[in-house]
Amino acid sequence: MKKLLITLTLIVLPRILFAGPDVFIGLYCWRNTGNLTNLWVREQLWDIPYAPGGPYIHTSFCDLDNDGDFDAYVTGDTDTIIAFENIGSDTFPVWQSKSSWGFHPAGMSQIFWADFIDIDGDGKKDLSIAKHDTIKFYKNTGTTLFTWTREPTWDLPMQGNLNLAHTYADLDDDKDYDAMIRIWGGTCEIKAFENIGTPTAPTWQEKPIWGITGRQSMPALGDLDEDNDADLICSGDYPTYVFAFENTGDSTNPVWTQKLSWLTPDSSQFPANYPEFVDIDDHVAGVNENPKSAIKNPKLETFSNPLTTLNEIKYELLKSTYVKIDIYNLAGRKISTLADGYRPAGKQTCRLPGNKFLPSGIYFISFSADTYKENKKIIITR
Repeated sequence: MKKLLITLTLIVLPRILFAGPDVFIGLYCWRNTGNLTNLWVREQLWDIPYAPGGPYIHTSFCDLDNDGDFDAYVTGDTDTIIAFENIGSDTFPVWQSKSSWGFHPAGMSQIFWADFIDIDGDGKKDLSIAKHDTIKFYKNTGTTLFTWTREPTWDLPMQGNLNLAHTYADLDDDKDYDAMIRIWGGTCEIKAFENIGTPTAPTWQEKPIWGITGRQSMPALGDLDEDNDADLICSGDYPTYVFAFENTGDSTNPVWTQKLSWLTPDSSQFPANYPEFVDIDDHVAGVNENPKSAIKNPKLETFSNPLTTLNEIKYELLKSTYVKIDIYNLAGRKISTLADGYRPAGKQTCRLPGNKFLPSGIYFISFSADTYKENKKIIITR
């Protein structure tokens, strides 16, 4: 029987496999359809039920309780970050206020923005908080639940009353996080900062060539066209401050090309609400996560096609990270979830429940680790 080296097969499958990140503008959600000519559909059932509502709202997302779905932090020019637990599922969020998870940083008022980011590469999301004149970091020193511990050595070098907002991605393909910062104090622009530190300790250096001038908009980075680089959506106080940019540069230098068709069609109804990307209906990684894998590409077992039997998947991780492995049949129905949770570094094996074997047919393996995604087609004949 001739053996063929399997490669990624791009076939129309259920949205859960291929649609990119969804977007929240403030409390309001748009689901990503995966269709770049008609990218967004309003998903009101997923909105955050923050009763005060109003302008100047930003929402960030992280699995705060390690139950496999995203929870939320809401900020809005307040002294305390408001928490919501997702009591739904990893494909359909249901939000419930969780006051015990809220956070009031010592000495900080007028909190404008919060972002979750694993800045030190230990597999746990840390917290970055912006107020009008500073951006501060808090390391997650918890075990099963989060604990925020101030880490001033990671702070971004900002001074003055600048009305700051921030977002992170790997803009130069060196496997650490860079930053883009909205500044509105004398000038209106989005400044970029390259991380020239180590994978465990960031050091920030301004990178003017990556920035965008003349924009007093709040930025969010995410890979909208799934070409393995970060694109950009900006939102602000007025509809004229709403922009979308495709990253048309190379893997080490972003170039921002305006892409009006990527804007949410009715985002102007929610002025002064600020954007955040999160794949809310397919738990893969935290919000705003690096569009290139922070762990580099995991080593997923190579299959020869066709196969006579299959009941296990082997892979290797370079560090501890969140892993999800699902198997779908040709009709797009999920057959089994083989892995869903954090796994340690090293070689891993997961098996079908009860050590069963898949019957003859065509299947698709959906594999994700951190932000890396891969889908493989396998054919089983007996």
